[in-house]
Amino acid sequence: SSGINAEYGRHTDVYIKPLSFQPDSLIGQRFGQKYRVVQRQLVKVEESPVNLSEPNEHCGKTNEFIKDDGSTQILSQNDIEEMKAKGVRGDEIVKTLVENSTSFNVKTEFSKAKWLKKKISKHQPNVIVKKPSIRLFATSSISKFRPDILAKMINNANLWPGSKAIVVECKDDLLTSAVSQRTGESGTVVQVFKQRLPHIMHCKWLDFTQKHLDSLKYYPVKFLGKLKPGNQEENEDGTENPDEESGEKTQELGKRKRDKKPSLKFEDYVQAYELLSKTKFDSLVVSAFYDPFPVLELLWDSLRPSGNLVIHTEYLSVVLQCANFVHNQGCSELSVVDQWFREIQVLPGRTHPDMRMQTGGGFILSCTKLCEGMYEHGSDVPIVEMQEPVKVNRDTVE
Repeated sequence: SSGINAEYGRHTDVYIKPLSFQPDSLIGQRFGQKYRVVQRQLVKVEESPVNLSEPNEHCGKTNEFIKDDGSTQILSQNDIEEMKAKGVRGDEIVKTLVENSTSFNVKTEFSKAKWLKKKISKHQPNVIVKKPSIRLFATSSISKFRPDILAKMINNANLWPGSKAIVVECKDDLLTSAVSQRTGESGTVVQVFKQRLPHIMHCKWLDFTQKHLDSLKYYPVKFLGKLKPGNQEENEDGTENPDEESGEKTQELGKRKRDKKPSLKFEDYVQAYELLSKTKFDSLVVSAFYDPFPVLELLWDSLRPSGNLVIHTEYLSVVLQCANFVHNQGCSELSVVDQWFREIQVLPGRTHPDMRMQTGGGFILSCTKLCEGMYEHGSDVPIVEMQEPVKVNRDTVE
């Protein structure tokens, strides 16, 4: 099975290999309904045409003497294509394949169920429209997060409705959407992005209200250096950025000149800058393919005492560098976890680990920020600053 995340309008063509259809008939229908494609139109499927009963016990048969070279199927590929051209339904094609297979009755019950499931997905693919959710996005093929990684990051960030969070990510807004869903309309989320424009794809699909979308702010990585006086403005790749040249760079002879991309303007992000420089946030969540250490140094002061820090990266050396930094600055409950995850197939008589799995999901650093001094509840200003203990010479004391 395969799935895509997309948004379509009326009278548009949808292509999901090997299907092509128009989604107009989906309007007004419930999520989770199964459809099959008939002449580029979606038709509801009430029941599965082929009964896939699960085997309950071993039947004593084996597949030891079955030749898996295609010679056991009487029908050729040309015969199947001719049936499809004539408009024969997928369930009829599957039944014909079963009748013309010389080895189907010899197979074990497990092999029969597996073989039927494979043929149905090939010759009778169905369409299921699901309601957008964070878990659905995380399980899609385009997601950079495994569901368990994303869940652990959100859990360690300690988010609640009304909290304030900073999210640093560079690919899409899946992490921002998950954080914003926890904080709600009364919360505040600032996304620090690396690309030319911020991603708001998943936020639109989750059907957030306009008030909820207004609580999302965006700020480029390029201008993070402005949060600390004396730092030079940085490029999107983290290097120092001198004054941008007004003209285009000279190209080699014979090559076409490329149009200069529009640059980011600081005036468009003044509101987010004031929010980052004057507000103490409850959580700082970082997930980036580049080195997050410079970003951590610049945003550490924006995290309030007892605030939660979560960093996700694929490289252990980067995590250790960030761990040494927060340890020296002051933190508690510091942990670095290499999340291991494996899917298990649970079926009667054939429970085993999935044969195809991801080798690793990256490292997760999490901690709670500590500051020296005594604070009132809900205040960021210390009542009494901690001072160095006074050393007394015992010889001078009478």
